[in-house]
Amino acid sequence: MEQIIKLHDIYKADLYTRSRASELRLHINHHAKQITLDFIHIGFMSRSFADELISIMDEMNTVTFRFINRNEDVEMMMTKVAESRKHERLRGIGNAKMYEFHDMNSLSRFLLTM
Repeated sequence: MEQIIKLHDIYKADLYTRSRASELRLHINHHAKQITLDFIHIGFMSRSFADELISIMDEMNTVTFRFINRNEDVEMMMTKVAESRKHERLRGIGNAKMYEFHDMNSLSRFLLTM
């Protein structure tokens, strides 16, 4: 059984935020073996939306996802996010200095010296 989901019918415009992407779960028929996501009239997809969409696809690993009508920008974002998920995330905070402020005056004095 195939399900076609027209994203424009759900989101009306561009695709922003991880939480908005999570809403897609409510529209998925969990008995479908193939889900086609139709990107007609979608001009932009944020990185966070793409990342959550890929997470949904990973969770539903028995379902085949197919994309139609993706513009070049949306396709590039999906590709970039998929590629970045293949690598361990490195956060360069190991040498970060931590400061503690007990009131707004001490914070203001610190910021004025920067």
